[in-house]
Amino acid sequence: MENAERRSQNVALANFVNLASAFPTLSAQLDVSILSSTKSFEAIFDTSSSSWAWAHDLSMASRLAVGKGELASPLSYGEILPESVFNVMHTIKTRHTVNPCPSARQVVYDLGSGSGRALFAACLSYPFAEAHGIEFLPALHANALQNLEIWRRKEVETNAPPLTEFFFECTDIARINKLDPNPTLLLCHATLFDDDLFACVQIIAENCDVGTTFAMVTKALGTGLDTGIETLGSQQCEMTWGGTTVFTQRRV
Repeated sequence: MENAERRSQNVALANFVNLASAFPTLSAQLDVSILSSTKSFEAIFDTSSSSWAWAHDLSMASRLAVGKGELASPLSYGEILPESVFNVMHTIKTRHTVNPCPSARQVVYDLGSGSGRALFAACLSYPFAEAHGIEFLPALHANALQNLEIWRRKEVETNAPPLTEFFFECTDIARINKLDPNPTLLLCHATLFDDDLFACVQIIAENCDVGTTFAMVTKALGTGLDTGIETLGSQQCEMTWGGTTVFTQRRV
């Protein structure tokens, strides 16, 4: 009986180790380094069709199909690297607090979510209840759904209970005024967003509830009494194409 119990404990421990390797934040008490999180991310999305380069090629083909293949197109594709997402999340968690209202359901959005990789990285960094990706190009939206299948398969392989519900929507940001449910955290890689598209992001942000945190890549939201948004800080992060600034802001 004692040996059986010991074997059961060993199996449980092995499952926990595997689980922690693939999904570090599934244990609320587990503190992992950015390097460990990056390795976990790479272990989950270890196929070429889940790489940023694959998503870039899909984006180029899609933009050519809709007649927006020019270099400066607001639909051009680039990603914030997973380790940069982990850095940003660490800064938000330790300096700014992701969720100022602990009783609220914690939700993350990514506007222009592409293949979903930044959203998945955010969910490796924090146990969000819901994650929403909004992408305009159908091919990138389809790739995000494929990556979600990989994520779910890894959960099954490691006996991990799903903690985050994912919702990917293929639509135009310009059609959205208010996000429902309201985000705890809103990510937006706005490097090549033109003025009109970024104005839509600004409206969405201003319609968020007080306390919503924003992680804005390259471009900061307008701040002040008229917008109800303040800047908490900024940091340099690596993208697939080089370095840029990520602004942490909040609706007040």
